[in-house]
Amino acid sequence: MTQQQSTLILLIKSALTGKPCSLPDDTDIAEIFQIAKYHGVDVMAYYGALLCGVDKNIDTMREETMRVYQSITIGETQMAAVRRITNGLESLGVAHMPLKGVLLKALYPHSEMRRMGDADILIDCEKYEAVRSFMNELGYTEKYESDHELVWKKKAVTIEFHKRLIPSYNKDYYQYYGDGWNLATLMDGYSFRYGMKPCDEMVYLFTHYAKHYRDAGIGIRHIVDLWVYCQHHPDMDAAYIRSELQKLQLLEFYDNTMRTLHVWFEGYPADEITEYISQFIFTSGEFGRAHTSNLSSALKYAKSGQSEQTIKRRRAMRTLFPGYEEMCRNYKILKKVPVLLPIMWLVRIFEKVFIKKRTRRFIDRQLKVDANEVSEYQQSLNFVGLDFHFSE
Repeated sequence: MTQQQSTLILLIKSALTGKPCSLPDDTDIAEIFQIAKYHGVDVMAYYGALLCGVDKNIDTMREETMRVYQSITIGETQMAAVRRITNGLESLGVAHMPLKGVLLKALYPHSEMRRMGDADILIDCEKYEAVRSFMNELGYTEKYESDHELVWKKKAVTIEFHKRLIPSYNKDYYQYYGDGWNLATLMDGYSFRYGMKPCDEMVYLFTHYAKHYRDAGIGIRHIVDLWVYCQHHPDMDAAYIRSELQKLQLLEFYDNTMRTLHVWFEGYPADEITEYISQFIFTSGEFGRAHTSNLSSALKYAKSGQSEQTIKRRRAMRTLFPGYEEMCRNYKILKKVPVLLPIMWLVRIFEKVFIKKRTRRFIDRQLKVDANEVSEYQQSLNFVGLDFHFSE
C-alpha cells in the first residue's frame, strides 16, 4: 500500500479500537480525506484523526465536522424509519429479517461511522400487497422492482425489501441461499421478526462482499464490516464457517481476505496476494468501477462458450433494450400499461442516443472490452481465489 493508504487504515483502526496511532510526520490530512470520501469512510477517518491528535480546527477537519453532523442526522432518520417499518411489519404479521447495514451500524463505536445508502429487509413476498398499502400510508413511493429487490423511497430514506438474499443471476451463490428463509431464526420477543445466527450472518456478509468484489469491485467499507463483525463475535464456530464457505467455493478467497485484514489491523506482514487485494479495493472506490463491471459481465458470457462477437452483441442489445422491470424505473406508465414497452424502448433510445448520448458512449465502452482484458480479469480473480462457477 502507499503511505496515504496505510495512513487511512491507521485512522480507521484508531476509530474502531479507540486507541491512538502515530501518524507519519509528513501526513497530508487533506489528501487522506479525499481517499476516505471516495470510499465513504470519512466519518471513521474523522474520529480516528481526532484520536491521533490531528488539529480539529484545520480547514479539512472543520469541513469534515459538518459532514459528521450530516451523517448523524441521516443515520438517525434512516434508523427511525427502519424501526417504524419493522414494527409495522410485525403488526401486520409479515415475516421479515433486517440485513447488512441495518444490523452493522449498531456494531460500530459510533453508528454514524457506518454509512448506509439504503436499508435492506428480507420480507415474505406473499404478503407484499399488505406491505405496499402500509408503505403508501407512510408516504413512501414505490420506485422499481429488480430481480431481488422491491425499492421504496421517501426523501433521504431508501428501503429495499428483498425477495431473496442473493440475486438469482448470481447462480452459484443463489444455489446455496435460495430465498434465504432457511437460515432465518425467530428473534426473542417477536412473532414475525427473524435474524440469522452469527455464523450464518458472517457467511452471508462474506458472500455479499465476494459478489461485489467479482462483479464490479468493492470499497473499504465492506471489508471493514467483516473485521468489525468478527470483533463482536469472537466465539463463532470457525469450522462451520469454513465448511459453508467451501460449499460456496469461497474458502480460498476468505483466507486471503482475512489475511489482508490481519495486515491492515493487526500488523501482519503483507504478501503478494494481500497487497493485490488491498490495491484492488483502494482503486475500486465505494461502489466499484464501471469498467470492472463490463469485464465481469463479459466474463460471465464468455463462460457460456459464446463467441466474442456474440458476447458484445448481446451486451449492446441488453443496453439498448433492457427488460420490463428496469424500464419501469424510469417510465412509470409501464406499470399501468405494460403493452407500451416497445414504444418506450424507442423513446429511451432517442433520449439517450440523440439527447443525452450516454447509451452510445456506453456501447462504445462495451465494444472496446477485448478478449485479452477479459482473460486478464479472469486471472486476477483466480489469483485471489474467486471465479464465476456457473454458465449463463
